[in-house]
Amino acid sequence: MSDRPSGWYDDPENPDLLRYWDGILWSDRTMPKVKPGLDQSRIGDAKQQWEEEEARRRAAQVGAQPPAGSPRQPLQPYQSGDRDPFRRDAGQQPPQQPHQPGQSPYGQPYAPYAQRIGKTTPDGEPTAAWWRRLVAYILDYLLIAGVALVIALPWVRPWMDDFSGWYGDVMDAAREGRSQPPMPDSLLQLPWQYPLIMLGLFLVYEIALVSWRGQTLGKMALGIRVRGTGSTARPALNAVAVRSLVKGIPFIGGLVPLVGSLGSLFGLIDGLLPLGDKNAQSLHDKAAKTYVVPRNPKVPSYGQGPYGQPPSGR
Repeated sequence: MSDRPSGWYDDPENPDLLRYWDGILWSDRTMPKVKPGLDQSRIGDAKQQWEEEEARRRAAQVGAQPPAGSPRQPLQPYQSGDRDPFRRDAGQQPPQQPHQPGQSPYGQPYAPYAQRIGKTTPDGEPTAAWWRRLVAYILDYLLIAGVALVIALPWVRPWMDDFSGWYGDVMDAAREGRSQPPMPDSLLQLPWQYPLIMLGLFLVYEIALVSWRGQTLGKMALGIRVRGTGSTARPALNAVAVRSLVKGIPFIGGLVPLVGSLGSLFGLIDGLLPLGDKNAQSLHDKAAKTYVVPRNPKVPSYGQGPYGQPPSGR
């Protein structure tokens, strides 16, 4: 038995081949000693090219050294300090575009951003979603109505007793198969003290909170706020007063018999108008020149913010 370990050895029959020795016998497996086409391989050309470019770059730096005693000039971006020798634009300064207000540093306007976020104020701030305004109004209305009912309970209790008696008669008539009794005229109109108290509470509530924080409790819960025209801050007191009076017309209509339906119609139009208005303004917003916007609006991550100022980083 041979002591030669298994492996590839010169073929005893053909000196241009290698034959595999399995440790006991020569196998039928052979392979050429030199890989075909190896003399045409370009392995190493990239390294050689890099070395040549590196040598030229260093030679250029040596030739550009300032005279002894002169201050050393700092390297500029994309110039002779570039570490990437394969860049064709190494040593060239990218063109500088003049920065225009309302555009990103790359000259891209904010029109695509405005299209993505939907309706905006005239200066580009996104407006609040309509459903958020609706839910905030409902929350505020329920809060004011509940407090007003407690305050006006001495005047409202007789009306509630009359309504309870009439409703009982209706249920009895339904069980006995009789015709429904007519509704008393006293039930057609709530006691005037209740809508008056609601109007007073509404005005105090709206004017105080919006002028103080730019938000009512409902708007705080829904993450929206009221702002003025010339600034993103909360509106001035006179604008808040006008806004609250126009918004409170449905409450005022409840004080006058047979006018409450007109007040309700005004409230419906006022509430639906933001859906079709380009700046999402209601009638009370247009009267006071105010807008309802998100509390923390999202701004683009590049260039300037939507108000013509750099993003605050919030």
